[in-house]
Amino acid sequence: MKLSEANRLRILYFLVFCCTAAWLPIFADYLKGHGLSGIKIGFVLAITPILMFLIQPFYGMLADRLGYKKCLILSSGLASISYALYLVDTSFIWIVFVTVFMSVFYNALQPILDSLSLRLAQNNPKFSYGTLRIAGAAGWAFTGIITGQLIDAINTTVIFLISAISLLLTFLFTLSLKADKKEASSEATQSFQNMKDIFKNKTLLFLLTCVFLISAGASTIWYFYSIYMKENGASASLVGYGLSFQGLCELPLFYFSAKIIARFGIKTTLLITVFATAVRLLLYSVVNNPKAAIPIEMLHGISWSLFWVVCVEYVNKLVREDWRVTGQSLLYAAYYGAGVIAGNFWTGYLSDTKMKISEIFLLNAVIVAAVGIFIALVMKREKTNAVKIVT
Repeated sequence: MKLSEANRLRILYFLVFCCTAAWLPIFADYLKGHGLSGIKIGFVLAITPILMFLIQPFYGMLADRLGYKKCLILSSGLASISYALYLVDTSFIWIVFVTVFMSVFYNALQPILDSLSLRLAQNNPKFSYGTLRIAGAAGWAFTGIITGQLIDAINTTVIFLISAISLLLTFLFTLSLKADKKEASSEATQSFQNMKDIFKNKTLLFLLTCVFLISAGASTIWYFYSIYMKENGASASLVGYGLSFQGLCELPLFYFSAKIIARFGIKTTLLITVFATAVRLLLYSVVNNPKAAIPIEMLHGISWSLFWVVCVEYVNKLVREDWRVTGQSLLYAAYYGAGVIAGNFWTGYLSDTKMKISEIFLLNAVIVAAVGIFIALVMKREKTNAVKIVT
């Protein structure tokens, strides 16, 4: 059976997020189980976002020049090998080495898939970014339950086996993609010097700054969720159910994201998602029963899925078409790079002071709420200025 381009993208999203759901939420728990201190955990967790921040924008420009398929093949194949290397040794130095190797190639996968989705959505109005990205949420939900069950049956090292297999399948499936159609473009258009044109966009810089601050506050959810749940007495299986429920809650928000944004507008929808994140963090801070924490994940769709679609679509509107991967890479660098670096070191430092993850969630709720208020004030000022210009 011949697969459409849209279904090929959905399969790739599904496989990549099977990998992400397997390792990312459990990695801090794995490191803590091997005796690493909070600062060392923060250091290891910071490697991936540091490389996202430093390398990803240039990798994005490389993908714009060489083509998406070649970069996907390279990244998925080498990232798959890197996850298998975690099974070789558990020393701190080895974990750092492998995490550096893994991060260089893993980081490239999602921005390229997002750019492919945006290109398809632009060429075919029948699709939207959300209706394609929804397959990633399905992969997250599917893997969450399986990972939790296998951890209880074996141990946390199983997360790397699942991740390696997922990306091996991604590598094999990417081989069947059609070669990119290279469009003629001048050397000046593709020059790295045109990065300065992107950084002249004040709206883009404002968005990336807000994304960085929100990520710094919300990254504790992504990387320390398992520790938070286990501090409250949860089993690995229950953690898995929580992660799976997150993925399920993403599905409707990704599917209807285009209609929601069309109804409320990009800026208002962004504001809704930011305050939903603050409320979610606040609820984590007051709940000390792991089963009672599961319903909080109903906010995941608004606070994460809709938030991310808004950011992707916003950047897509602010960046030239031939710099689309570069624009998305900057967004990833702001959220998964600089923001996660700050958030993980912040959480690791506070964890070493014997502060519970739930207490850190409360501080982060204040940070995100403050960002939301700042965005609202800027939006109000822009509307006021717009009225003055018209009159």
